[in-house]
Amino acid sequence: MKLGIRQLELLRSVGTTAALVVPCAISRRLCELGLMKAERPDGSFSHVTPSGLRALADAAEEGSIDLFVMPVDKPCGDRG
Repeated sequence: MKLGIRQLELLRSVGTTAALVVPCAISRRLCELGLMKAERPDGSFSHVTPSGLRALADAAEEGSIDLFVMPVDKPCGDRG
């Protein structure tokens, strides 16, 4: 299937505009695997790579992860 540029831009904006500012062990490992890429040498500003998106899509297709989970309303505490 060939997608149009606007379709691709929408998919990109929904799935790839975030970055992890502060690195952690998980993000460092994902960078080592090529599934994320850090923009700074200290590992900060890590973002998903095309390989990471493929891995996420594969996991979603096999049922290992949901791409969207509806938020659950949490009861409000006493604001009195």
